[in-house]
Amino acid sequence: MRKKLLAVIIFALCFGSAAYAEVLGTQSGGWSTYMGASTYFYNVQFTSDSVGNQNEYYVEYTPNEEAVPVVVNGSSIWGTRTIKQAEDYMEENGLRSIAGINADYFSFTTGIPMGYTIIDGEIVSKEYGGQDAVGFRADGTGFIKWLDIQTTVSDGERSVEVMYINKWCQAGFDPIYLLNDKFGTSTKTQSECIFVMCTPKEGRLHVDESMTLTVDDVFIYNGAIEIPDGKMVFVMDTSGQSDLYDFLSRCYAGQELTVTNTAVGDDGTWATAENAVSSVGGRLVSNGVANTDFEAGAAPRTAIGIKENGNIIFYTLDGRQSGYSYGAQLKTLANRMVELGCVDAINLDGGGSTTISALFPGTDDYMVVNSPSDGYLRSVANFIFLKDNRTQTNIPWIVTLKESSNNNYLSGMSAKIDIESAYDTANYKMEEPYNVQYRVETDTQSTVDGSGYVYLNGTGDVNVTLYGDAGDVATRTYSVFETPEEIKIYNQADWKEVLEIYTEANEELQLNLSAASYVNGIELQGNNRMYTWEVEGNIGTVTEDGIFTLADTVNEDGKIKVTAGSCTVEIPVHISDYPGTPNPFYDTEGHWAKDIISNMAAAGIVSGMEEDGQTVFKPDNNMTRAEFASMIANYAQLDLSQYTGAELDFADADNIPQWAAAAVEAVSDAGIMLGKSDDNGNTLFAPYDNITRAEAMAILGRLLPENDDLPTLPFADADDIPQWAREDIQRLYSVGIVSGYEDNTILPNNNITRAESAAMLYKLQGLG
Repeated sequence: MRKKLLAVIIFALCFGSAAYAEVLGTQSGGWSTYMGASTYFYNVQFTSDSVGNQNEYYVEYTPNEEAVPVVVNGSSIWGTRTIKQAEDYMEENGLRSIAGINADYFSFTTGIPMGYTIIDGEIVSKEYGGQDAVGFRADGTGFIKWLDIQTTVSDGERSVEVMYINKWCQAGFDPIYLLNDKFGTSTKTQSECIFVMCTPKEGRLHVDESMTLTVDDVFIYNGAIEIPDGKMVFVMDTSGQSDLYDFLSRCYAGQELTVTNTAVGDDGTWATAENAVSSVGGRLVSNGVANTDFEAGAAPRTAIGIKENGNIIFYTLDGRQSGYSYGAQLKTLANRMVELGCVDAINLDGGGSTTISALFPGTDDYMVVNSPSDGYLRSVANFIFLKDNRTQTNIPWIVTLKESSNNNYLSGMSAKIDIESAYDTANYKMEEPYNVQYRVETDTQSTVDGSGYVYLNGTGDVNVTLYGDAGDVATRTYSVFETPEEIKIYNQADWKEVLEIYTEANEELQLNLSAASYVNGIELQGNNRMYTWEVEGNIGTVTEDGIFTLADTVNEDGKIKVTAGSCTVEIPVHISDYPGTPNPFYDTEGHWAKDIISNMAAAGIVSGMEEDGQTVFKPDNNMTRAEFASMIANYAQLDLSQYTGAELDFADADNIPQWAAAAVEAVSDAGIMLGKSDDNGNTLFAPYDNITRAEAMAILGRLLPENDDLPTLPFADADDIPQWAREDIQRLYSVGIVSGYEDNTILPNNNITRAESAAMLYKLQGLG
């Protein structure tokens, strides 16, 4: 996840602290990113001589209507949830978050917050007495003040206090509780209580407002009762205060009650709060002055503060993790909030509860950014989120391009810029068309069209910028060369380098050659038509696609010349009048497969390699799967030009050597040569694995016509033949291509040598 995070912060600053820092130590690193909706996310890293490393994560938000702070408790006050579960709850209810932190302290037994909670203007949890709290208005502005709500219920003649709203009525407790369906599905009571079930009539549970209720029923019950949707219930233990019990016991069905909530000593500010949460953790900063009257003890911390300009800081500091982050005392946290510019701040629930998450630009999934000290996400009571009010704009903002392993090109080539993903200015994932335009930034001969095809010409770096209505969104750089440092020629039959060609006179020979250019050892992207192909001498012809056709002549020498820019490579060609097929390989003299290998080389199906200045075939070496694919592609006369640059559908495609890539794609597409499954269910090609005799015979068998009348295999080790290869081997045996060894074995699971491979294919060729 952290790798993903670094990947998406494509416009992050090297370090993103918004204020000078020294409270937590010497600043040693960090990053920041713009989240949209006037919101920035910061990570600041410190090193301290006294405590070691520290890591803080916080959001700075400028109030605006595109995103507003909200308090999220989940579907009920009772119980806890992780920040991931709270995000899921938001999504289920059509809400979208930009970032969020954990909020109030809570009971580990019930999950009920220890303070006040206001959500969408409604008091959903009320404590007895006052606490410091943070409130958020509908326009996103916030304030921190003392909050003390006095709640009363009146029958028109007398009024009594309701001490708690949506708190747990425990056995032996004296006061009246008011519960509604936000508390949970039942009252959770465990003793004999009096219940007054009511239906809301007018008004709401809002600060400095009243609401009327109609009594449905009054009864006593020992245990918990259901709280129906939309209902409210007054409850108290029957052993509670007699005057309160008397009030509830006198209620009757059809009676009208009035509930009033008043912010004690307030000037009307709390009536403007749409969302709020208080904290028993105390006030950290008042009027720009840090409160240092706290007990000692370092821990992870969560806090919220408001700056003089009205910006809101949602703050977390990791702790209790040696070498990563120590944590801080509350007085240190207070000083840090002042250092960040806060004039007011309160402490929220810290320790293992400290969590901060975000939906970063260019991503679909929320992620927890900090490292909770428990090692896992703790379930807590509630959270403060920045609710994203933006809608889709379809204006590109963050565009990720598909990875390109090689952006070095030969002049004259074209490249396609492919978009991996695009997100609009509201961070919604876009579908094609992406509304992206392209321009070439550098002064070269290169151009780009509206579909993202770049036509690369000249020499130098070519910067192509993608942009939209919101400005530039991505850039790709290509290095282009008119003249390479080196050109190499390969035989497409096996993708071995061709240094010299020896062949017999009067032979109808055609070689498919391929050119490749290099600068500093890096291959340039190109194709045969980027080169000039020429022939010197009466040896044959060569096309612009690199197809060399031998002339019908004898005892001729000449050259094939291939040029790009001012760089030229020359391939000597020698046409002899030797009887039979000449042997071009130094190491096959005296080998049992000499004539077979020479014949197959003359046909352009196999080739050797240069070693110590001589051409060798290494007939007794095991053949790899990549080598076998190249040999089969040439034998089957597959048009490899159709597969140049094709994407390989194998999990290990990046491991397939470039000289074999087109051949592998060709034989795979033709269904001749298949992949292999690993233990994880991935399909691999395994290009460097030695190919077994069973694998080779199965592939060769696919080149034969199907035959339903297949013979029984007589080999002593026939039971060792894999089931998937049996029919193909039977087919080869039926036409005499496979006969086994002298001891009547076929050794299907042994590796096959290069000579054996050539011999099998030579026999197959003879059938044609």
